[in-house]
Amino acid sequence: MPATTTSEALAPHRGRAAGILSVAAASALVLSACGEAEAGDNGAAGSGETITVEDDHGSHEVDLGAVESVGAFDNRTFRLLEDLGVELSVAPRGLMQSHVHETYAEDESILDTGNHREPDFEQLAAAEPDLVITGQRYSQYYDEMADLMPEDGVILKWDEGTSDPTTFFEGLRGQATNIGELFEAEEEAEELIAELDEAIERVESAYNGEDSVMGVVTSGGDINYAGPNQGRGVAPVFQEFDLEPALEVDEETTDHEGDDISVETIADSDPDWIIVLDRDGMTPDDPEYTEADELIADSPALQQTAAIENDQVVYMPQNMYITEDIQAYTEFLNDFADALEGAE
Repeated sequence: MPATTTSEALAPHRGRAAGILSVAAASALVLSACGEAEAGDNGAAGSGETITVEDDHGSHEVDLGAVESVGAFDNRTFRLLEDLGVELSVAPRGLMQSHVHETYAEDESILDTGNHREPDFEQLAAAEPDLVITGQRYSQYYDEMADLMPEDGVILKWDEGTSDPTTFFEGLRGQATNIGELFEAEEEAEELIAELDEAIERVESAYNGEDSVMGVVTSGGDINYAGPNQGRGVAPVFQEFDLEPALEVDEETTDHEGDDISVETIADSDPDWIIVLDRDGMTPDDPEYTEADELIADSPALQQTAAIENDQVVYMPQNMYITEDIQAYTEFLNDFADALEGAE
């Protein structure tokens, strides 16, 4: 997949006392700095510098040299932080899977607040984080988490852009840019953004502006409707490329399992293309799991649609539901572009 992975040569020397460890190559990068302090115990290149970071709540001054304990709670950032070699002290490991988050998921040294339904914020307080990145599933707890931060700690949230399908991709870019600055890895962040932009350009060039598109979410063995304005996972794609919806309903929702519109109704719209989010793909080892392509193939109602007849069904990455990050969307958009180009 097109995600950029930091090489061993760039990976920092790790130690629990270090808290975070930025890539060694970042020493060549220059940040807008306010301070000139010498490198501190955290081992970050250029530590001692202070940068100004904008988030949904305003401007924040972050002293890079003072950051030793980092918490991450926005699932869209986990793989980016892993790739940049950032060591976490606290995170919701209950939202991670070892086949996706290869570094963090099984790291018992990271205090685990669990999933977002019943978070254990005693773990957050115990970690005494100097810097926390939150959002997405944990965004509802922002105020509670902020109250648990140390006096000089900084909590950041970038949800406004990624919560709106019309600004979603710009939100992903901004998030990557900010994290690149925080961990002195701007070049790596810029590479990820460039890969996303290239995939977007490919889809823009290949989509004819006329073919109808249906979004669906498969969950619990069901195939559910995902609308162009609110549909989980697919709405940003509809909005970014002004895709022609095969079907629009009045009460469209953001429900994580999609909207309960009958498969027959979906089939009657006869879409030229179907794009699929496999919600259950987050736990592929579950014995009850059925892959999305099997569900689609086993649906008699869908077999007469143009999308099925012309082999124009495009699946989001199996891990999309628990990542929804810049890497996953880049992978999907390249797959979508491949399919569109092949149909020309």
